[in-house]
Amino acid sequence: MSVSNEEKKQELYTELKALDDEIKKLNSHLENLDEQISDLNSSKIVVNKFSELKKGDDLRVPLTSGIYAKASLSNSKKLMINVGAGVTVEKSVDEITKILDSQITELVSYRENVVAQMKVLIVRIEEIQKEFE
Repeated sequence: MSVSNEEKKQELYTELKALDDEIKKLNSHLENLDEQISDLNSSKIVVNKFSELKKGDDLRVPLTSGIYAKASLSNSKKLMINVGAGVTVEKSVDEITKILDSQITELVSYRENVVAQMKVLIVRIEEIQKEFE
């Protein structure tokens, strides 16, 4: 038994709607990835600027939103980095920069995969749209 033209169009419309929903989800995911990449790039800039400070330089250390404590820098060559579960380890500026670069590279690669997925979906959407013409 063959599928009627109306049933085929209904199936295509349902698929088109599902593809559109998936595109929206992927687009939202891309926005989050872009924000994470931007945050990591900002962190790299701050870490590199920090390395220009000297022992004894005054700092404002954030305690909470908009509240700071004055502090004096004792070491500008080492920073503490959170490695998970509230555990921090001491790393050099170069080591932290390498960690940030690695995270950026990983996110950019993942972002490229998401874009590739979106392209596949867009091609299918265009195919379906041609069916309606």
